[in-house]
Amino acid sequence: MAEARLARVIGAERIGPQARLLRLAMAGGELGFTGGQYIIVNTGIELDGGKLAKRAYSIVSSDAEQTEFQLAVRRIGEGPGSNFMHRIAVGAELPFSGPWGKFLPETTSGSRLVFATDTGITATLGLLRGRQFREFAGGTTVVWFVEADDYFIPASFARVWIQAECAGFEIVAAPRVGDPERLPCARALLDRVLARRRTDWVYLAGDGALIYPLRDHLSGAGVPLERIRLEAFFNNPDRRARS
Repeated sequence: MAEARLARVIGAERIGPQARLLRLAMAGGELGFTGGQYIIVNTGIELDGGKLAKRAYSIVSSDAEQTEFQLAVRRIGEGPGSNFMHRIAVGAELPFSGPWGKFLPETTSGSRLVFATDTGITATLGLLRGRQFREFAGGTTVVWFVEADDYFIPASFARVWIQAECAGFEIVAAPRVGDPERLPCARALLDRVLARRRTDWVYLAGDGALIYPLRDHLSGAGVPLERIRLEAFFNNPDRRARS
């Protein structure tokens, strides 16, 4: 059973129409995370069937600080997790477990491509801001495939954080989730980016319906599978929903 931990909300800021940035402080000790990992929040909300709503949120702050950390949360319709996180007040305690996840930096040399879709930008932010990744930031290109500027974190906000950490950052308009053109567009975009520069390591985060086929596409193009890292936020039955 995962160890229950506790943090306190010490700051909250609305950073977009559907986005909220939370700053939390550990109730005791250090979080002990590496950039790219996430926690699982226990909202305490009981769902149909008696299970509690537990939701995963990537840590977007630098792992240089371990007693405080930040989460960026998108409100998703009537989703119990995201609405709980948008309502929680400064001063409240937040139960969670973690850190979890294998979306971790490689410490060997080589150029890197980080390709995020939708809310996968949060895992990207955590990865890029991690201490281990910064050594390779100068050889890293980041692409965010997202349907609109107001979908989640505003482009201007993301640019401030990402452009300071990496060699290049591009935001590309994406067809909506479920659009049959979504995967072909993502594949063509990936090919265009790969044609511009050599890539030794690839990190894919976001829509599982895209990143798993893109991993296979990359493998077919000659990128070894062991050099591709994935973090699916949705459309992945093997991972908790992030909503």
